[in-house]
Amino acid sequence: MSFVEPAFIQFLAVVFTIWWALARWRRVQNAFLAAVSLAFYGWVHVWLVGLLLYSTTLNFVLGLLVERRPAQRRLWLGLALVLNLGTLSFFKYFNFFQDSVVGALQTLGFQAHATTLQIFLPVGLSFYTFHAMAYVIDVGRNQFKARTDPVDFLLFIGLFPQLVAGPIARAHMLLPQVETPRKFDAEKVGSGVGLALWGAFKKVVIADTMARYVNILYAHPNPSWAMIWAAALGFTIQVLADFSGYTDMARGVARMLGFELLDNFNHPYLASSPADFWGRWHISFSTWLRDYVYLPSCFSPWLDKWLKPPWVSELSDFAVTTRALFITMFLSGLWHGSTANYLVWGLYYAVIGTFWAWVAAKIPRKVKKQRDWRPVLVPLMFVHTLVGMMIFREPSLTRLVSWFLRSPFDSTPDQLAVAGGMLMVCAAGAAPLLLALAWETRVAPRLEATAWKLPVTTTAWAVAAVAIASFYQSTVNDFVYFQF
Repeated sequence: MSFVEPAFIQFLAVVFTIWWALARWRRVQNAFLAAVSLAFYGWVHVWLVGLLLYSTTLNFVLGLLVERRPAQRRLWLGLALVLNLGTLSFFKYFNFFQDSVVGALQTLGFQAHATTLQIFLPVGLSFYTFHAMAYVIDVGRNQFKARTDPVDFLLFIGLFPQLVAGPIARAHMLLPQVETPRKFDAEKVGSGVGLALWGAFKKVVIADTMARYVNILYAHPNPSWAMIWAAALGFTIQVLADFSGYTDMARGVARMLGFELLDNFNHPYLASSPADFWGRWHISFSTWLRDYVYLPSCFSPWLDKWLKPPWVSELSDFAVTTRALFITMFLSGLWHGSTANYLVWGLYYAVIGTFWAWVAAKIPRKVKKQRDWRPVLVPLMFVHTLVGMMIFREPSLTRLVSWFLRSPFDSTPDQLAVAGGMLMVCAAGAAPLLLALAWETRVAPRLEATAWKLPVTTTAWAVAAVAIASFYQSTVNDFVYFQF
């Protein structure tokens, strides 16, 4: 069930009413929401519930074993990594490995054919697997106590607003909220409604509208240079509105039920460096990679032994962090998919991240402090982001290479007109996002303690609802990150 389906509004209305009617009985309330979350996840494919219960049971038991048998902690942590990543890899990469093996055998002259078995990636698997793994690792690091209540743990893993595409929940943030009684707060409910409406607006009005034009240009057999870059700009706006729209809906719905989820986006296109970008984009995922991949890679004696030139006695700090960055971004690309463009995308960010860090280290502090360099750095970083989004969107490396080698002067008048039309669509899509930024930074703080807050806020809700209803189509597109 998608957040932007009419059925979801009916579903949420029923859940909201019963949920708060059970507010006096926390355990009953949690059991109800856990059951509702299972029903939500199995709405289209019932067998997905079994996969979620398997992951929940596995990590619940392993968390207890890690804590209660400290002498065997490394064994249980290793088992947790193998079983979680093994399950994820099977569903995510089975078809890729099958096709690769068949292709290799055919190249060698053997008669080989792919089986009729086609494994599809269960929606949400990557997200709840990562936050279940984080729980077990945190228990193993003595940062968190293993939980003994299976219902609370099931709700922590399967809470339906964040189940399908995040934000990736962390135990220290969400589990205490699950275990604490909640009181109805009209102000928080209103805030959640407004946040969910804004998320739906970004998805239905901006992202899905942009997607129609972007898909046409990307499907063109021979687009001009101007068309290519206009389409890349369109996709850059589309994917931000789509994914941050999902996050806002997830956070808004969770807030209506008394939970607070992590804000996954912080104006990422205002980033002034690659490191700043990853501190603003898909924050729950980037911080997960930082805590469980990047930092361990910086301090790993195993990597020092096996991933170090034999003629070097000790790597510099810059070399160590660069190695960790390449490992992290390679795994980030692999997480997104098995096609080559995702791996290139990950390595691209590793390269530019290393380059920016190297340049920053060479610039004297006096020069850095002389003026505010953000007006220069933010547009430059946005160009890098635009290139990254082009790599992310196009699976064919052959097409990508041809696009980057294309002359900017090869466009016909008709092609320039098409590119110009796409840029107008981009301007229309970016305008609400810029207005929202102005609202957040300029208008909302001034309204907070005035009598104008309620009428202005409810008017904004009404405008958003009318726009959503006007732009909504029965064949609404899936969220972009559902495929990951």
